[in-house]
Amino acid sequence: MMRNPYKRDDIFICRHEAHRNFNHAVSAYHVLGEKRCYPEGCLGFQWKCKKLGKGGQCPKGYGHVGNNCTQCRHYDEEKIHRYPERLVSDDEYRQFEDDCRRFDEWLEDHGGRRLEVGGTVSSIRPRLVREVDGRRSRIYLRGFLVRLCPAFAGRQGFADPIFMRISSGQQQRLKLAEGDRLEAEGEIALDRGRLLASGLRRIHVEERSGANPAAWDQALTDQVGAMRLDGQPERCLACERGVLVDVHDLEGSRRGPRRELLCLEGIGRPGECPYEALQELREQAGASNNPGWGATCS
Repeated sequence: MMRNPYKRDDIFICRHEAHRNFNHAVSAYHVLGEKRCYPEGCLGFQWKCKKLGKGGQCPKGYGHVGNNCTQCRHYDEEKIHRYPERLVSDDEYRQFEDDCRRFDEWLEDHGGRRLEVGGTVSSIRPRLVREVDGRRSRIYLRGFLVRLCPAFAGRQGFADPIFMRISSGQQQRLKLAEGDRLEAEGEIALDRGRLLASGLRRIHVEERSGANPAAWDQALTDQVGAMRLDGQPERCLACERGVLVDVHDLEGSRRGPRRELLCLEGIGRPGECPYEALQELREQAGASNNPGWGATCS
């Protein structure tokens, strides 16, 4: 079984303010594939206001420094050079580099080619995308995201998940549920660190688990009630009602491409979340109205 080394978050830590809500944990892909900031580091700028910094008031009434301040005579900035820190020993990092090399070689040989892809469905979530246009944002529903774990592509087995995007029509026809085992034809690519199968054809369900399939009407309800969370709390990432979504900035984000965590229950305060307790009560009562998008696989 091959692992996807780029999903590891125990190799680096970054003290950049952008990672504060994640306890400064970063994936290996973010450091090596997206920012490419190890070991040279990255250069950033911290915006400052000479007037606000001394307790004065902004002539335009702003309370903090933003995009509209760059032409102001009170505007200042500090150049900051940051470096990701390595968390593993030299020997462990050499092993990690070997794992990345083997993974890259496999992906170079098989990426973009049609392969047999399959595995066990560990979860099916609504595929939500958030578009940001200035101060306005909207969440769109684009079918479903199927997570296979364990999974295979070609003749290679993977201990880490492979993801599939399917449309509402495909789900209506296939009626996929957690625990089902399936095979399909598709092309494998690395999508911001995760393995993604696209251009799916000949999807065949080999074994049914008997669980309730993901329903479109529930996905529509989740789209309306989804709430953005501050950071990516571990308990919310592990929860069946937490879902990572791609964020598209229509004006061109200074932060670059990113993913955010949404709560499908519409609860914005993880510390006060009653979902797990409510689930236990529902199970004890034998309730049948569990949304049931499926738990993630380890």
